[in-house]
Amino acid sequence: MSRLCVNLACGDSYLAGWINLDYSPHSGAVRPANLLGRLPIANDTAEIVYSSHFLEHVPHDLVSPFLSECFRITKHGGTLRLVLPDFEEMCHTYLNLRQSHEHEKANFLMLEIVDQCVRQTEGGELGELYYNLANLSYKDDTMIRFIKQRTGHIIGNIPTFCYSYQKRTMRWWFRLLRSKLSRLYIRGIIGLLPPTFKKQNVSLAQVGERHCWMYDFNSISQLLLMAGFIEVQRMTATTSNIADFPFFPLDVSRDGSPRKGAESMYIEAVKP
Repeated sequence: MSRLCVNLACGDSYLAGWINLDYSPHSGAVRPANLLGRLPIANDTAEIVYSSHFLEHVPHDLVSPFLSECFRITKHGGTLRLVLPDFEEMCHTYLNLRQSHEHEKANFLMLEIVDQCVRQTEGGELGELYYNLANLSYKDDTMIRFIKQRTGHIIGNIPTFCYSYQKRTMRWWFRLLRSKLSRLYIRGIIGLLPPTFKKQNVSLAQVGERHCWMYDFNSISQLLLMAGFIEVQRMTATTSNIADFPFFPLDVSRDGSPRKGAESMYIEAVKP
């Protein structure tokens, strides 16, 4: 009997044979779902529930309900594996870089932490930095390698999807058009607001861009225990208590490096 595996907020990292869910799917292999509501999975059925770099985007007051939903759908003895930025690691790295006078790298850490929490435009200042690095007349290879090592982001790569154009159904195109029309309507309404109010209170960052909170191992462990999970453990991009876990493509790239960079933490917890 095959095991039921669920990939929440999968983006473009989805697996055949898994239930891949996302708020805004890019492929017919991914099912649309409201990930902050009741998940479309029966109670006590999933042997693996996996989610990468999603929890930090969830409004803080909805994190506990989301983890409770993960607990509900996980079968007894099943495992929840979360991947998310490690705030403690990022802070340590920032302080070490600043104290060793590697100021450009320290500035990047500060920008990365803060910009994703407060940005008001699509891409934010971090996206502007990536654009500038990709278009310099000379390549700052040191920073490009550092950013790849920290975040997994490859400067200069044109974003691509890991699905073919044939899989883009009419339903997908309709959702895309509706989304674009909605954004145009929203921009029109925002244009009527007073400039000062707009500057301080309105964000045009896309859904899923901004970080709502940051976590370290201790804080996420407490939330998982409160949700009912036990045996909360820290893993790595290439270690797991889950038999035959597909590290590639979920957590490592083809070259074996962490897909989301060195600043990610990998947490597993078991449903008793």
